[in-house]
Amino acid sequence: MDRRKKIIWILTGAAILVLAAVALLIWRHRGGEGTTIQSTKAHPLPKAVYYLQKDEEWAADPLGESRFTMGSSGCLVTCLATLFDLYGESVTPGELNRLFTERGVYNASGDVIWGNISSVYPEATVTVYKTVDEQAIEAALDQQQYPLVRVKNLGDGYWHWVLLLGSGDDGYLCMDPLYSEKEARPLSAHGNTVYSWRLVTLPVKE
Repeated sequence: MDRRKKIIWILTGAAILVLAAVALLIWRHRGGEGTTIQSTKAHPLPKAVYYLQKDEEWAADPLGESRFTMGSSGCLVTCLATLFDLYGESVTPGELNRLFTERGVYNASGDVIWGNISSVYPEATVTVYKTVDEQAIEAALDQQQYPLVRVKNLGDGYWHWVLLLGSGDDGYLCMDPLYSEKEARPLSAHGNTVYSWRLVTLPVKE
């Protein structure tokens, strides 16, 4: 290989690396810059069930007809199982995933179609917010309603859903289905930055 061809190969390789880095940056930051939230008051934690998406009982179960599994991508479904339990609807993440699969709650990629949750829980009210509004999040907690918030794992990783349960000296506290401690984890572990959020409520069963 002559010197000119060698230089061309080096430049081509460098260009590919730069394009890959740019693509990764775009992928990681799609969906906006996010909003940093800080709780202004304390909200007591409810008595919640701390499920894990990687529990061997359901970790290998696919999300609908997709190639994704509960263990790899089931954080939202796991949070929803905890949320429904708080309203008196006892359901494990594995059971909820089966119900969502049977009732067409997932799209082809295994994402939850929010409007289809009512096919499993007809009394559910689902609110999809266009912006991250901390006052609305605090107002929900004031009413003992628990926001589902999308973050980046550890502040700069892949998309991840957690369930806000309350707040204290460490700021907002969440049920995080990735971590095995089974206790409330500070949102600060994910940089306190929220990219989107949803509110799903049900009538409380006595």
